[in-house]
Amino acid sequence: MPSPALAEHLAAERSGAIRRLLATPLLDAEADAGGFRAVVRHASWLADYFEQTCGWTLTVDSAGGFARLAKRGVGADATRPLRRTRGEGAPFDRRRYQLLALVCAELVRHPVTTVGLLARSIAADANLDTSRYGERGAFVDALRVLAAWGALRVSVGDVDAFVDSEQANAILTADTARLHRLLVSAVAPSALPDDLGVDAAIERLCAEPRYGGAADEDEAVGEARNRWARHQLGRRVLDDPAVHLDDISAVERDYLASLSGRRWVRERATEAGLELEERLEGLLPIDPEGIATDRRFPAPQGNAHQLALLLVDRLVPTGLDDGRRLGRLDPGQLHTEVAAIMARFPSWARGSREGAGPEQLTREAIDLLVAFGLAVREANGTVVARPALARYRVTDPVVAERSLFEEDT
Repeated sequence: MPSPALAEHLAAERSGAIRRLLATPLLDAEADAGGFRAVVRHASWLADYFEQTCGWTLTVDSAGGFARLAKRGVGADATRPLRRTRGEGAPFDRRRYQLLALVCAELVRHPVTTVGLLARSIAADANLDTSRYGERGAFVDALRVLAAWGALRVSVGDVDAFVDSEQANAILTADTARLHRLLVSAVAPSALPDDLGVDAAIERLCAEPRYGGAADEDEAVGEARNRWARHQLGRRVLDDPAVHLDDISAVERDYLASLSGRRWVRERATEAGLELEERLEGLLPIDPEGIATDRRFPAPQGNAHQLALLLVDRLVPTGLDDGRRLGRLDPGQLHTEVAAIMARFPSWARGSREGAGPEQLTREAIDLLVAFGLAVREANGTVVARPALARYRVTDPVVAERSLFEEDT
């Protein structure tokens, strides 16, 4: 049995490795040498942890210099898109996703090529017109993200130069082992029927046959039911900013309400080095060191973050009894509140005051709140606060006498 000091050191190394893999599911040995060494040292333990906690597969390729955590969410999430590595990190659009998929397919067949040859080889399937600046930019964004993942090496040239001139070139060398690990769906996309619609294709790619009918609340029974519930809760706690009870299924709520279920969730969070806030409305996992955090809120990252914080008090007003209430703002009220904020701070956000600037800034601020699970946007544009948003209000904290997740006595 290891000494207490050694056990503490091993637990810290493992929790750090878990959170590094959560933040960077395709971990490159050159980009994070220390993190990769920790993952290699604890590869067997980590693989078992992710399988038992989330049903995710971990592949560690020491010779290839990478580790791949095959993360799957509880569903498609439009709030967490792939982002460009140029400029301000705008989200990938449909065109860039299309080019990325075609580039990967071509690089698997021809791993050593040039920018020009690669562009010409996918031109027909992608309808790629490299005489257009926007098309070259989208193509380069696909190459840059592969390079950031370590799946593509660039030599003798500059990929970015292709944006300004289709005559620019560079030699590309693909890491096919990494390319083959990019897809994590249980069903290969090539196996789907050609006439399948987009929504149906997404549903098929997200399906996980290993659980059988456990996801169906009417059919969920026995160990399959518990395994599905554990993996769903594990994915939410490790990979989502907040877990609200009204967002999860009855099967998950039942498991979480049990003594063994609550203990299981707490132990998994502790092993990952997360502090788990247990509230009447749900769970809030916190990484005190920020290792697993890809985006931060609050954060000094521009006017959208600041506006989101300024809107908190409007979305979580204080009642006559000084208690916090969850509020809602329809589009008209939201416009009025933003206008009042801009009037209150006349020197703030000067670049977003003309034309469509206020609307764009407002949309970005609400997108942040939605992405962090702090608010929801209804179909008509009304913004509704979620319980977790109350923790950011500038008032004294309200502590419940007894937590919903408190141990039974």
